[in-house]
Amino acid sequence: MRHAHCKKSGFGLRGFLLAGLLTLFALLTPPAARAQEVVGGDKDNRIVEASIEQENGTAVARIRTEKPVGYRYTVYDSFDPVRVVIDFPGMDISGVDTLIKSDDPVVKEIRISSFELTSGKLGRVELVLTDSAAYEVDISNNEFLVVFAAPSQETAAPDAVTVQTATEVQPEPSVVDAETPSAVESPMMGDESGSLQVTAESVETVEGDSAGLMPSARFVEDVTLGRGQAIVSTDGRIEKFKYFNLSAPPRLVLDIFGVKPRFKTRSFSGTGGFKQARVGSYPDKTRFVFDAEGKTVPKHEVVQENNRILLSWGDRQPAATPAAALPAAGKVVVQNLDFSTENGKSIFTIELSGNTSYSTPTEADHIIRFGVDNASITRSQRRVIDASAFPSAVKLITPYTVQEKGVQQVRFAVELKGSVPYSLERKGDNLQLVVEDGAFAEAPVPALEQQGVLVLNPPPVEEPTASRTKVPGSDGNLGETTRFSAPGEGGGTARRDEPVRAPVSTQGGGDYVGQKISLVFDDADIRKILQLIADVSNQNIIASDDVTGTITLRLIDVPWDQALALVLEIKGLGMLSEGNVMRILPIEKIRAMDEAKLTASRTKEKLEDLYTEVIEVSYTDLDNVVGPAKELLTERGKITADNRNKQVIVTDVASVIVEIRKLVKILDTPERQVLIEARIVEASSTFGRDLGVNWRVNNDNNPGDLPSNAADFSGGGGFLLTPSIASSGLAGGITFGQIGIDSTVLDLRISALETSGNGKVISRPRVTTLNGEEATISQGTQIPYQTVSEKGTTTEFKSAELSLKVTPVINPDGSVILEIDASNSSIGSTVATGAGSAPAIDTKNAKTKLLVMDGETTVIGGIFVESENFGEAGIPFLRKIPILGRLFRSNSQSSTRSELLIFITPRIVN
Repeated sequence: MRHAHCKKSGFGLRGFLLAGLLTLFALLTPPAARAQEVVGGDKDNRIVEASIEQENGTAVARIRTEKPVGYRYTVYDSFDPVRVVIDFPGMDISGVDTLIKSDDPVVKEIRISSFELTSGKLGRVELVLTDSAAYEVDISNNEFLVVFAAPSQETAAPDAVTVQTATEVQPEPSVVDAETPSAVESPMMGDESGSLQVTAESVETVEGDSAGLMPSARFVEDVTLGRGQAIVSTDGRIEKFKYFNLSAPPRLVLDIFGVKPRFKTRSFSGTGGFKQARVGSYPDKTRFVFDAEGKTVPKHEVVQENNRILLSWGDRQPAATPAAALPAAGKVVVQNLDFSTENGKSIFTIELSGNTSYSTPTEADHIIRFGVDNASITRSQRRVIDASAFPSAVKLITPYTVQEKGVQQVRFAVELKGSVPYSLERKGDNLQLVVEDGAFAEAPVPALEQQGVLVLNPPPVEEPTASRTKVPGSDGNLGETTRFSAPGEGGGTARRDEPVRAPVSTQGGGDYVGQKISLVFDDADIRKILQLIADVSNQNIIASDDVTGTITLRLIDVPWDQALALVLEIKGLGMLSEGNVMRILPIEKIRAMDEAKLTASRTKEKLEDLYTEVIEVSYTDLDNVVGPAKELLTERGKITADNRNKQVIVTDVASVIVEIRKLVKILDTPERQVLIEARIVEASSTFGRDLGVNWRVNNDNNPGDLPSNAADFSGGGGFLLTPSIASSGLAGGITFGQIGIDSTVLDLRISALETSGNGKVISRPRVTTLNGEEATISQGTQIPYQTVSEKGTTTEFKSAELSLKVTPVINPDGSVILEIDASNSSIGSTVATGAGSAPAIDTKNAKTKLLVMDGETTVIGGIFVESENFGEAGIPFLRKIPILGRLFRSNSQSSTRSELLIFITPRIVN
C-alpha cells in the first residue's frame, strides 16, 4: 500500500508541475504571438473553396479561406499563357482540387499549387485567361475576390489591376511556372515574421500590353536621345521591361526583355539631364544605361506606348500616356511616390492628381496604416519602397488597394524600425507622412565579417561603415579587403543576398560601373583575389590551372570591374565572357585558342563541298557587285560576271554564297531619280525689282557692290539674293538665289505678273534624270548666214539660245546638290566678213554649285534681253531729197529691256 501510494503521489506531483509550466508559458507569451491582427492576416491559413462565377455580366474569381487573408498576398500578371498569379504565404491547399475547369469566356481554368520554400510554405493560385483583361481585387472577411472588367470596359481603366505586395521581398516578383517549384526560392517571399528585405535601389518591373494588336518585339530599331526625352523603338509589342536607378556614378538602367539591338551603335550622346546612353546586349534582354550629367539621376518617368518606351525627365511632360490609363470620373490617381530623409526626418510624399479625403493613420506593432479614398494607383507606382539601408526610422513602405462599399481605396502600410513620432499632413493636393527619425538617423555600423585568424600588419584604412574580410596570402599572411558604400549610394555593404551586378569594362576609367571596393594585399595568391572579386560582384569566375602566382596591390575606393581589369593586365591574363560566366586564362592561351578556331574554320572550309549559284543583278553595274563580293570568297571560290544577262556566277561553299547573296541584295538597289522643274519667265526690270530681287544692273560697266534685298511673300516665305559683280563688257551679271516658298505661291506670283502685263511665262519644261546624271533644257533660234568656200556659197546656222544644264546629286538627308550651267546667247550686230556679212552672237554664261532641299526652289536672274527698233515715215520721193528731205520725213527709235528669271525646283522621285 505504501508503494502504491508513493506512485500515485509521484504522478500527482508531475501533473502539478506540468500544469504550472503550461500556465507560466501562457503568461510569458506576448499578446502578438497569441492572437494576430485581422488586417495583417494569419500566417497559417487554408483555402476552403475556389470557383469562377458570373455577377452582373462580369467574371468573378472567388477564393474562400479559413481565416482572413489581410494584406499577406501578392498579385501580378504573367504570360504564355496569359494568367493572373496570386501568391499566399503560409497557405494550405490540401482541401481543394489543383485544377478547376471553367466555361467562362474570360477565365478558362484555375490552377492551384503549393511550394516549400526556405521561408515556409507558399500557396499559389493561377487564373488562366483567354486574353488579357483588366481586374480589381476585393477582400471581404474570408473571401478573396478577383473581379474582371466587362468586355466593353477592358480598356477603359487598366489602373484597376491591383498589385498588392505586402510581404514580397523584391519589387520585381519572379514569374515562375507551377511546374518548377525549385525556381521559386528567395525572390518570392521573406521570412515568416513578415520583415521585408529588398535591395536599396527601387526596381520597377512592367509587363507590356498583350492585347495582341501586333506581334511581340524581337529587335530594337532605334534610340533617340534628346533634351528632356529619350525614345526606344522596337519592331513589335514589348512584353516586359524594367528600370531602376544606380549610383556611383548616378545612372538609370532600362532592361527590355526578349529583344536584340538591330543597330551596331553602342553609345548615344545626349544633353540636359543624361549625357549619354549606352547599349548592352545580353542573352535574354537588351540593357540601356543612361548616365546622368549631375551627381544624381534627374526626376523621370518611364511610359510604354505601343512598340516604344518613352523616358522623360526634368520639366518636360511625359511624351505619351495611353488613353486607357485615365481614371474614372471623380477618382484621383496616385501619380508618384517619393521618399527622402532630411534634417533628422523621413518624408514620404504621395503626389495625387486632385484633392480627396484620406483616413487618419493608425499604428500597431510598429506599422502605420492610412489610405486615400476613392483613388487608384498607376501601374508604375505599384512597388515596395525599401528604406532599410537608409539612416531612417522607416523600414518599408507597401502600397495596396482595397474595395470598401464599392469604392476603391489606395492604402499604405509603413513599417517602422521602432516607436517614433509621426504626422500626416496635406500639402496642396499631395499628402506627406513625416516621421521623426530620432536615434535611427545615425547609420548603423554593419556587422564585421571576419575569420578567426590573426592579422599581421594590417593597413591603416579607416572606413567607419565598411565591412572587412581577411583573405590568406601565399605565405600564410592575411591581406585585407574592405567592401563599403556611402549612405544613399547603394544602401550599405555588398552582401550575398543583395548582389551588385555590373558589366566588366576594359576601357577607360570612366566606363567602370561596378561597386567600389578597397583591396590591400601583400604577396596574395592571385586565385584568392579572383575569388574575392567574384564574391563581391556575385559573378561566376572560372580560373584555369595556368593562373598562378602572387600579387601585391593597394587599391582604395576602386570599382570592382576596374580592379579586375588591373589584376588581369598586370599578370598577363585575359578574360572570356560567356553569359554571366567569366573564364580567366593567360593571354597567350587565349590567342592560341583563337588561332586554333581560325585554323579549324579554314580547314572545315577546305573540306566543304562547292556549290555554284547564279545571282541576278537588276539595277547596279556588275563591277559594283563583283569587286566587294571577291573579298568574301574563300581560296577555292570564284566569281564570274555575265554582262549580257546581268548576272554573277558564284562558285564557293554554301555559307559564302549566302553572304554574297546578302551583299548583292544590299548593293543592287535602283538608282534614285530627280525631277527637274524649270520655269523660264520674261519680266520687266521694274517688276523684277518690285518682286523683291535686287539684280545687279550696271550700264557704265563700273563694277560695284550693291546691298542684297529680301522680300517676304504674304503667301508663305521669302527669298534672299546676293547680287554678283557684273563682268566687263556685259549689260549685267547673272545672279543666283534661293526661294523659301512653295511652288503654289510661286505660281500665283507668276500669274499676277502675266495678268499685269509686266511679263510672261516663256516655257515650263520638266525633265527627269538619274542621280548624278546631267539634264539639259534649251530654248532658242538657229540664225542662218552665208559663207563662201572652195565649194561655193553655203548657208550655215548659228544657235542663239537660252540653255540650262543641271546635274543633281542626292544626299542621304534628302537635300540635293545642283551643279548648274546657265547660258544666254542672243543675236548681236552684223559684222562684215570676207564673204559678206554675218551676225554676231552675244553670249552670257554662268556656272555654279549649290545645295537645296527636296522641293525647294532656286532662281537665276540677271539674264537681260534687249531689243532696239528703228522706224522712218514720210512723203514718198520728197523725204529722200538731201537736206530738205528732213522736212518731209520723221524718224522713230525705241529700245526695250527685259529680264529672264529661271526658277529651278528639284524633286526626288521615290
